[in-house]
Amino acid sequence: MKKIVRIACGVAMAALVISGCHKKDELKEYMEGLLEPNMKPYAVCGTAVPGYTGGIITPSSGVTYYWLDNVRADTNWVGEGRTFWWVVPDSLGKFAVTEYATADGYYQDSYTSYVTSIAPWLGGSLQGIPQPKDSIQDPRDEQWYYVKEIGNLIWFTENLNWYGSGSGYCKADDIGYVVGRLYTWKEATGGVSATGLGNGPQGACPAGWRVPTNEDWEDLAKAATGEEHPFLGIWNNVGDYVTVDATFNGDRIWPFSIKTNHKNSVEFNALAGGMSLGKHSNFEGFMSHGYFWSATEKDSNKAYYRYLYYDLPDFPFGDTDKENVGFSVRCVKKK
Repeated sequence: MKKIVRIACGVAMAALVISGCHKKDELKEYMEGLLEPNMKPYAVCGTAVPGYTGGIITPSSGVTYYWLDNVRADTNWVGEGRTFWWVVPDSLGKFAVTEYATADGYYQDSYTSYVTSIAPWLGGSLQGIPQPKDSIQDPRDEQWYYVKEIGNLIWFTENLNWYGSGSGYCKADDIGYVVGRLYTWKEATGGVSATGLGNGPQGACPAGWRVPTNEDWEDLAKAATGEEHPFLGIWNNVGDYVTVDATFNGDRIWPFSIKTNHKNSVEFNALAGGMSLGKHSNFEGFMSHGYFWSATEKDSNKAYYRYLYYDLPDFPFGDTDKENVGFSVRCVKKK
């Protein structure tokens, strides 16, 4: 039987106090095992997210598990291997949820997870994004994407968030509503390389849309700056033309730097969505880096990408492994 606890907004932090009478010379031992509630670090406001109570292997019995958060305490859970459901507050913020384990003769053990709440609609968690006039709906999952004509193509002005493949940052699907999902090159393209304007493979994109080729990225750079930019170049200062000075839950998604000036002149709305490594087993770079696949491969093992860094005004290229690294995907099509 699952237990759902509604967390009220604005309630002061509660504290769990566990006390007992012990002799002064009583010795305690340390528990063995790993407390790990496995809660997702990002979740939509008002939704119930699961956490796991358990993990202690010594002692093998007599362990009592409790959990509390920084909004309200709940101490009715006793037992091992149980799942609790925590309802994310309606307010935006970062909330601590702590699992405790106690047993006679042992020191108390604890593990704290942090969950950041998300308001997924435009103007909710993500603010400062210009709202384009046009949008399309992906018939596969009915998600909507803003689109815009830029240069000779029509581009998504947000990152792809199709759940059919890839991973949310830190395996948290809900963060995809803000910065999209991360895909390996093979997941993004279906393993198909291409060149030419608007000729990329459909891959993970909706029907009629393509993963951008090297030539598509060149066309974007020319539209943004008015100058030719061969793909295999550093693209000095082009990053300023495609990044947007937006905020996520009140914090700048591109931290302040005296080196950058987020002009976002073509309303491409590039965000710092981070990356994944080891086939989505490790994650880094959220709110500091943005990486975008090209559908054009370098060779049989590597493919091209472009990247952005909060302290760099440029938009350089790179190449990396097709199967282990996860980047953001923008979809594009011919006019």
